[in-house]
Amino acid sequence: MDISKAFSYVMEDANWVIKVVIYAVLSFFALFLLPIPLILGYNVAITRNVKNGLENPLPEWDDFGKLFMDGLYIFIAQMVYTLPFWLISCIAVVATVGLGGLGGAVGSDSAAAASAMGIWGIWMVVGCLMLLLVVVAIFIMPALIIQYVYHDNLAACFRFGEVFAIARDNIGDILITLVAAIGAGFVLFMIIGVLSFIPCLGSIIGWLLSMVITPYLNMALSHMYGQIAAKNKKLAGFA
Repeated sequence: MDISKAFSYVMEDANWVIKVVIYAVLSFFALFLLPIPLILGYNVAITRNVKNGLENPLPEWDDFGKLFMDGLYIFIAQMVYTLPFWLISCIAVVATVGLGGLGGAVGSDSAAAASAMGIWGIWMVVGCLMLLLVVVAIFIMPALIIQYVYHDNLAACFRFGEVFAIARDNIGDILITLVAAIGAGFVLFMIIGVLSFIPCLGSIIGWLLSMVITPYLNMALSHMYGQIAAKNKKLAGFA
């Protein structure tokens, strides 16, 4: 894993400022959902370019149809893989409402106490399950993107054995990408915190930096995923 390259390659592109600004603007409007597939698709394009060994892995913002469809496929796959999370959450909410209503209907202190204990127990179990699912997702989501750039079709994302095998065989590298991204993010936000002490100008610069931190970190992560994909491509004999 070439971590330094993942964080430096962005600025090697002649048009990197424009590309990062477009990414930042789309991220700003991601609340409206429509830009999300474009953002995910751009991350996929970076991973694909690195996997293919392109000298300039930062793609253009030109083929919006391709970016949107790639991102939409990844979004659909991610929703399917996170279904256990949503199902457990729904079950916990329904159980909480049911126990709360039961305790209120009975009206006794003992019933209310039993209801509260039941709700507490439910969310303790749910919390443990959610933590486990988050840990699994940390390794599955990168593997999902790598699987997609290998085959370029949605169906491949649901060959669960292959996706889990990618995650299993690259646990170390995926963990390195996570640690590197968290470390870089911490440093960047520390810089923003220091800048905030500078009156007016520091706040403006800090705000501008905060707008590009997420795109920059996602681009770095996508490059590292591409490195993993390139290494596995050679080992698995992919063309």
